Amino acid sequence: MEKVREHYRPDVVVLQCGADSLSGDRLGTHNTTIKAHGSCVRLIKSWGLPTLLLGGGGYTIKNVARCWTYETALAVSTPHLDNNLPINDYYDFYGPDF
Repeated sequence: MEKVREHYRPDVVVLQCGADSLSGDRLGTHNTTIKAHGSCVRLIKSWGLPTLLLGGGGYTIKNVARCWTYETALAVSTPHLDNNLPINDYYDFYGPDF
């Protein structure tokens, strides 16, 4: 008799993207890169299921903004973002490395 394999297949995925795992976070103790966060988003997206991305954590606001922007871009299939920030009221806040 053949062994039956069962696999769990959810109807939807909720992915909480806590940016406190990023390297350089003021309170986090991990050393994750923004690209590694993106790899998680790509993996979940590859399942082809409805997905809800949620932000969370992250105590170095510049890193949080970069991370969530990158993850959102991947989620909507726009992985190539322009590195040039448009001039805005918060432009200097993200300097000098932008």
